[in-house]
Amino acid sequence: MNELSELARIRDEQLAGQASRAGARALLAAIVAEEPGTEAARSRTPRSRRARRLVVGLVATAALATVAVMGPSLLERDATSYANSAIDIELRGDEYVATIKDPFADHALYAEGFQALGLNIGVELIPVSPTQVGEIVRFGFAGTTQADRLGGGLKPDGCTLGQEGCFLTATVTKGFKGHGIFYLGRPAKPGEKYQAYADAGRKGEMLEGYDVDGRTVGEVAAEAHRRGLRVVFEIIEEVPNGYSTKQSAEAGDDWYVWAARPDQAGTVRLMVTEKHLKKNPVTGE
Repeated sequence: MNELSELARIRDEQLAGQASRAGARALLAAIVAEEPGTEAARSRTPRSRRARRLVVGLVATAALATVAVMGPSLLERDATSYANSAIDIELRGDEYVATIKDPFADHALYAEGFQALGLNIGVELIPVSPTQVGEIVRFGFAGTTQADRLGGGLKPDGCTLGQEGCFLTATVTKGFKGHGIFYLGRPAKPGEKYQAYADAGRKGEMLEGYDVDGRTVGEVAAEAHRRGLRVVFEIIEEVPNGYSTKQSAEAGDDWYVWAARPDQAGTVRLMVTEKHLKKNPVTGE
């Protein structure tokens, strides 16, 4: 009878736990202890040498199978770092610090890194106006505790994304419970609309230092054109429970502007009404 056909009947489940039993340990120790030059080794037939190799292989396989079963939980519990093409994550003190290497990568690659460390965290990088780059523009939690925190920003502090050594980072407390997701602002690609923005008059934005509140469309449009900007409009209309808005290609020069928002690079969106109102419908002031 072919000895290999006999061995083929041994199944993985039959080996479970065998590597840790006393008999298996003793057999492996005896095999390893025999020197090639001993009488026992010289008298061994080719068949017995093949059997020795097979027994060693089976014992080792059983041991590796045991490690394979235990491995994932051990790795997740004890791992302190992870890296892929899009993100590096490292445990520093009581929080994980994630460095975004590729701000335009598939969002799944960011989540993959956190999941490998046992954290249920989602990260999305969205196009934002210049002063929002590197900021957490919104976030959400579910099933978390008071000790759980998300954070992030540009590192080192005060650097400009695109400079050598300046990176977007995200931070998560060690032992974070539940689910968390946060959105980090990244630079927009050419022609890409912003998904989050600061007021257009804010320092660093396209109408820096210019207050549009209550001015006419004619005044604000002239200033925007002077700065080389294209203007689009969002018309505010009163409804029974407040206000509604709709986009429009045109608005009269004598209409009123209540807010200006960056729309995309080179384009400013003006929030306007046809009539003057007692309170600013955007800010409520």
